[in-house]
Formats: sequence, C-alpha cells, structure tokens
Amino acid sequence: MARPAFVLQSGLIPMEQTADSGPSSDAPSQAHVPPPSARVSGSTPRREAVWREALPLLLLALAVMIFFWPVLSGRAWLPKGGGDSVSFVFPMYRFAADSLRAGVVPFWNPHQYAGAPFLADNQSGVFYPFNLLLFFFWPNFSYPAIQLLVIWHFFFAGAAMYVCLRLMRPDAPTGRLAATLGALAFMFSDVFITHIGNLNLIAVAAWLPLAFLGLHRAVRAGAPGNRVAWAVGGGAALGIGALAGHGQMTFLTALFLGSYALYETIINRRGWALPLLALLAIFAIALAGISLFPAAGTLQHTLRAEFDYERSTNYALPIRALVGLAAPDFYGRNASFWGDWLRVEAGYAGILTLILAAAALVRQPNRQTLFFVAAGLVFLLLALGPATPVYPFLARLSPVIPFQVPARYILLFNFCLAVLAAVGLDALTAAETPPTRRMRLFLVAVALVAAGIAAILYFRRAELILAEPDRAGQMLRAILVFIVLAAAGWLWLAAAIRRAAPPFVLASLALLLLFVDLYSLGRYVEIDWNDPMPGFAAGSPALAFLHDDPGIHRLDIVAGAWQPNLPMIERLYAARGVYNPLELANYNVYMGAVGYRGSPLYNVLGIKYVIGGKKEPPGDTGFIVPVLDADPAVTVYLNTLSLPRAMVLFSATVLEDHNAVFEAIHSDGFDPAQSVILEGGRELSQPPGQASIEIVRYDANEVAFDVTIDRPGYFFLSDVFHPDWRAEVDGNPAVIEVADYTFRAVYLDAGSHQVMMRFVPSGWYAGVATTSLALLALIGLIVHRAWLSGTFSRRPSSRRP
Repeated sequence: MARPAFVLQSGLIPMEQTADSGPSSDAPSQAHVPPPSARVSGSTPRREAVWREALPLLLLALAVMIFFWPVLSGRAWLPKGGGDSVSFVFPMYRFAADSLRAGVVPFWNPHQYAGAPFLADNQSGVFYPFNLLLFFFWPNFSYPAIQLLVIWHFFFAGAAMYVCLRLMRPDAPTGRLAATLGALAFMFSDVFITHIGNLNLIAVAAWLPLAFLGLHRAVRAGAPGNRVAWAVGGGAALGIGALAGHGQMTFLTALFLGSYALYETIINRRGWALPLLALLAIFAIALAGISLFPAAGTLQHTLRAEFDYERSTNYALPIRALVGLAAPDFYGRNASFWGDWLRVEAGYAGILTLILAAAALVRQPNRQTLFFVAAGLVFLLLALGPATPVYPFLARLSPVIPFQVPARYILLFNFCLAVLAAVGLDALTAAETPPTRRMRLFLVAVALVAAGIAAILYFRRAELILAEPDRAGQMLRAILVFIVLAAAGWLWLAAAIRRAAPPFVLASLALLLLFVDLYSLGRYVEIDWNDPMPGFAAGSPALAFLHDDPGIHRLDIVAGAWQPNLPMIERLYAARGVYNPLELANYNVYMGAVGYRGSPLYNVLGIKYVIGGKKEPPGDTGFIVPVLDADPAVTVYLNTLSLPRAMVLFSATVLEDHNAVFEAIHSDGFDPAQSVILEGGRELSQPPGQASIEIVRYDANEVAFDVTIDRPGYFFLSDVFHPDWRAEVDGNPAVIEVADYTFRAVYLDAGSHQVMMRFVPSGWYAGVATTSLALLALIGLIVHRAWLSGTFSRRPSSRRP
C-alpha cells in the first residue's frame, strides 16, 4: 500500500507537479472530501497533519535534550578543554553584542592582535539571524548562552534534515519515522560531534539540508514560477548559513549543490538545473553580501591566503582512519585521540545507518539513489586527501580546493548516508511483499561484511598492540562495541526482511537502536566537568588592577590561567590573541620575529603590562618587574621599557620593498623610538623635535589625536595597518603609510593638527545594498506566493450557527 502523502505548505514553498512524476500529492485531490466529523468539529486534515509532523520534531528535540542533559542541567560544559567556543567565539560574540547595543557596527577589533578587522572576519557572525537574536535580547550573556546556541544547532540540523527528507518527494514523501532516523543520523554524525567546540562550523553545516531541498525541488518543479521560488528558498538557506561564518562549510554546501545540478543536467537531461543553480547562488551571495563582500576584501591579507595544498593535506583522513566509520573509539575520539595523524572527523554516523544506506541501493536502485551513492563515495575519496588521486586531481583543476581541509568533505558523505538510510528504512518497512532472494542474499552479505570489518579491526589491533600496549583495552572495547551494534543491526534487518513485526514497530526499533548507538558513543566525547569561566578572571584582583590604570596601553597575556581573548570582553588592549587563521599575515610575521620581551620591536607595541604565571617570570626581571602578586592565578608585571602607542618620529627612511623593510627593522642599528621605516612617503633626516599628543577619541572604528610638533614629522601609531583605513589631517584626506612593516604613520607639517583615522571595510556599502535588495525580494516573493495560495483571502467559517 502506498503511504498517504503530506507536504507542509507555506507562502514561499509552492505546491506543484514535478516535471517527471505526474500529478503531485502537493495538490489536493478533487475526489477527497473531509469526513463529516471533521466538518462539524471545525478541525481540518491539514491541522491534524501539522500535528503529526510536529511530533517527530519534538522527538528530535527530546533526543537532543537527552544527549546534552549534563550540560542543560548545569553539571557540565561544552566542549572538553574549552575549545574555540570558550576562547574564541564567546569573546567575539560578546564584543559584537556590546558594540551593536551601543549603536556601532564593529568593523574593527582594537582589543586583540594590535588591532584587526572584525566584521570582515566572517567568523564573527555579526549578522547571522540566530546570533542577532542573542545579541539584542540577551546582550550581557554569559558562556552558557554559547552552549545553548551549539545545542540549538544540533536540533536545527536534525529538523532541517527531517523537513528535507519529507519534502524531497512530494508525490511519495519519505515516511515520518524514516525521516526522523535520517535526521538523527545527520545531526549526531561525526562532523557535528567532533566540532561541538566550533559553533560557526556546525551552524553553517546545519543549513545544508534546506539548501539542497531548495535546489532539488526547483529542478523537479514543473511551473517556472515554482522553480524560481524553490531556487530562491534554497539560496536563502545557503545565504543565511553563510552568515554564520565558516567559509569551508559554505564552500562544501555550494559544492554539493553544484554536483547535484551537474548530475541532473547530464544524467537526467534537465537543462534548467544549472541556470537554477546560478539563480540560487546569486541570491545566496546577495543575501550574505553584508558579510561576504567585506570578508572578500580582507582575505588576501590574512594567514588563510597562505594556506596552500601542502598544508591542506595535513588535515586529510589516512586510509587507516576509515576504521572510524565502524568503530569510532578504536583510535579514540577528540581529546582521547591517539592516532599518528592530525585529529580530524572520521565520519561515523551509526552502524544501522550504514546497513540501511546499503539497503536503499538494494531495494531502490533508481537514479536518485544512485546519485547519493556516487556522491557519497566521491566525497569520501576527497576526504582522504592525497591518499587517492581524486583530491590532487581537483586541486590541480581548481585554485579553491587547496584552501580546504580535506577531511571535512566527510560532512557531505554523512549527508548522503543519512538520506540513503532514510530511503532504506522507508523501503524496508513500506512494501508488504515476502522476502525475495535478493534480500536474503543482502542479509548474508551484511553478515559477511560485518565479520570482515571485525576481522580487520582485530588484526589491526594485533599490529598496534606492540607499539601501543596501553591502548589494547580501548581497541578491544571498540571492537566489541562494533560487534554488538552490528549484530543488533543485522537482527533488526532480518526481522524487517521477514516482516517479524508491523512496520511501525520495526521503524520505531530502528530509531531506538540508532539513537542508543549514537548516544552511547558520542554523549561524553566533548563533555567537560570543569567550569571554563575562571579563565575570564571576573572579579579577580589582577583584573581590577588593570581597570584602575586607564589608557590605551597593551597587555601581553602569557599565563595559561587567563583566556587570551579576555580583553575583548573587558575592553582592554592586547598584543596577542588566540590563534586565528584570519589574523593579518604581516602582523603575524612581525610577532613571530619580535624577539624577547623587552626588545625594541616588542616595546614599540606599547605593551605596558605582562600577565604571567605564578612560577617563572615571563622575562628579564631587570625591566619586566612584578607589580601585583596578590592574585591567586596570575602575577602582573610592568614592562619598564614600554613605548607609547602614539608617537611623533622626526627621522624616516623609505624602502619600497616590503621584505627589505622587514630586514631593516631587524638590523642592529634600528631604534623604533627614534626613527621609522616606511614603504612610501618622504624621507626625513633631522634631529628630534618637540611634540605633544592628546587622545581625542579612541573607538573601535575611529581614532583621533591632537598633535602639536615644532618641525615636520610622522605621527606613528602602533596599530596594525590595513588598506581600508582612511586618514584625515585637519579635515583633509591624508595618506596612511605602512610603518615598521605592519603599523601606521601619517606625515605632518610643523604646527598643531588633528589626526583622524576611520575604518570601513571595502565592500561594506555594496554588501548592505545587495543584502537589502535580497531581503526585499525574499519578502516580496513570500507575499506573492501567499497571495496566490489564498493565505490572505477570507474564507467562510465551516461552523454552523
């Protein structure tokens, strides 16, 4: 019997016939008449169906709550060891929230790395809708809010996958329980578990199902208007996801969509697939333009621009790591990982998921299934990096590929697995036919493959135990867990093939088995029982001491007891910060060669205080002297050789070659307190003069100083140079020169002047324009579709007087 079809309906999502499947169940049948009881009570089949759709979503929410209960109950924290969520995302989001609450769009971050682009660092996620809700409604949020965002995106990934699976085939929707299983497999897959501490990554990945749904339905729609509507919907999902701020996940989503459009064009002869993909991509770029355009202008100046093919292959899955698809704990997961390669995601999504995905190919070997099988295998090969010819081949074809971490292609493999698993469960529980010879052979094949995997794991353990005897118990447990889960999956498959229970019972057991699998192996992978908040030193004596000394001087945080990005929250200024792949490259090179604490190149940064540990001093105590030892976690040291961040220098040398400047500032005779090395401008050779400097304004995006000098000189500011900074002297445009390899300088004639510098990232105004237009177009389309569907028309009440 065919399952009754139901598709959610809204103003944006059109109800149409597919181009190749005849009338769609999206459209109501003329022969269908609601039963009298429904007409009398006022209830409608649609309302009842909506409740039926809500129940699986509630089940997914319950699964997420159970999975993260130690965190939700306040007994534990995410992720283990703090990770990026604590050290990077939390301070960044607090800075964004505080800035927006003050009415300032944070273009520049003056608090870390001697100044750095903020909005143009797309990891900031300033305009991501879920972040904006947090920023405006809970601006003084504490770290648990970040944890809730992580947990929310696990649920959102599952909900998006459920909706995708339910709406992919309007004429024969995937069953609710099958769609729920696919959602579980996707949202608890290894990419999400491994990157619990990387909120940006999982936030973007969570939008993949909806972006794919938009393109898929656009390609399959019959009417041109419906194609456009679905393509715009997919573009909206891709664009909103891009605003969360993870470039590679956005790239991977776009790559998957491109692969699907190409498949539909070549294999299914749908020539409109690529134009619809172009429409989707244009709309996504326009919608996310407010973030993408500034980021594009800054990327070339960051460390990421130097991320080449050789570096990318360091983050690939080696062949031996594929055991993680079956036994994720064999080499340990996350903090317990002990393999001899860099820890990356291995792609585990549950043993039953693998079995059901294979069943989909056996029971429904149609073109749609074959696409997900082929795509999954290709992306798995890409995840292996140089271990196969696929990744090197694509890297030669496209300059974009080498900038990606190969292992993360496993996300697309997991997405394909989740879709196939849902299709497989649907196929095994839908057809009321006796077991066929093919399915009996499939049952035998599953047993043989599982036995073969167990044997491989056993012999691999025997090889490793000689070098890693302490890991013998862990590997054995991983093998036993695989055997138990594989046996349970095989017994379920045998029961499904033999129709040993009603379809609902079989599907429910499959859901339970998969959740037990993913929960038992993933629930504690990234749980930490230690509160990470002491690293932000709230209320500590050292922090109070620093706040009692106002000014724009900088800190150098070298004590592990303090989070490196604490200054963003406390409105202090630091010379360093936590590692950021989008840090400006010139400054990173400068800091890497600055020498010892107290060296001339160190002192010109304006580092007045060094935050050290309680044991060894962070430098020569002849000039790095302790001034506060009362704090139980850190000792505050004074750098007695620190220079002011703003100076006037009357001697200047011009070297147009960037590398020559680097060599010059490291020469023995260079004194940054007396002269400056420029990459443009005019040379000065004169004795020092008199100068006075007063800070008029020092804000995130704009600084201003009153400067009086008795002879020509260069106003020098030890804030990092970026080509988007603009200067004015007494209201007239002035040139900012690159000074001492990475800082700023402005030429001044003798006299009194006001020097103002303002930062607006290139692409900002274009981004605002495209995002605004895209939002207007999206709203217009929603209203138009709602009008066509009759949402705004008045309908007579079905109740009788």
